[in-house]
Amino acid sequence: MTIMESPAVHLYCVDGSNLVRSGYGYEGPAFRAQEEADAERLIAALDRACAAAGGRLEIEVFFDGPRRGAPLGISAGLSVRFTHELEADDLILDRVRARSYAGVRKVTVVTADSALGRQVEGEGGRWQRVRRGAPLESVVRAIEGRFKR
Repeated sequence: MTIMESPAVHLYCVDGSNLVRSGYGYEGPAFRAQEEADAERLIAALDRACAAAGGRLEIEVFFDGPRRGAPLGISAGLSVRFTHELEADDLILDRVRARSYAGVRKVTVVTADSALGRQVEGEGGRWQRVRRGAPLESVVRAIEGRFKR
């Protein structure tokens, strides 16, 4: 049985592109470099949260577009997915539906996208609302707070 199949493990689907882009106003020639640096920072913080949760947490981070720099040395509970030509929202909703169909309701989507959040709730998942401009660290602390016991 993989971690993902265990009903005792809570799955978080993180809308990575949405969080990184909504947290900062990118413009100018360094746009891509700054976005990548923030994505790496998000992944590192989520990795620490997975490790600290002691196997009770699984996080999938979804980024729109083609594969970019591959994260190295991440914990078993964290996976990073690049959507290529698909929309991250569609893949996130597929994960929520798959868990719901399997009878496993422990899935939370982390996003500032209210349309996606409402769809997640309609499919039986939970929506962790993120306000636009929220620091990435505060988003991760909110996840960690549920598993510190």
